[in-house]
Amino acid sequence: MTTATFKPGTDHHASADALHAVSEFPVAWFEATPAYLALRPVGAFLTEWAAATPVGLILSLLKR
Repeated sequence: MTTATFKPGTDHHASADALHAVSEFPVAWFEATPAYLALRPVGAFLTEWAAATPVGLILSLLKR
């Protein structure tokens, strides 16, 4: 039987780094695909279009 001792306050550091790398992989993979190049301008257009609608204008006024 083996035992491991950890310094106080370091119980979540290793797992947080590993989870961060795992969560970044799908984003990095998607950004490397040609679909990202096509969807990025479409997403920007839709964002600007939604902000220019009456509902978008009201929401932007409420945020301030």
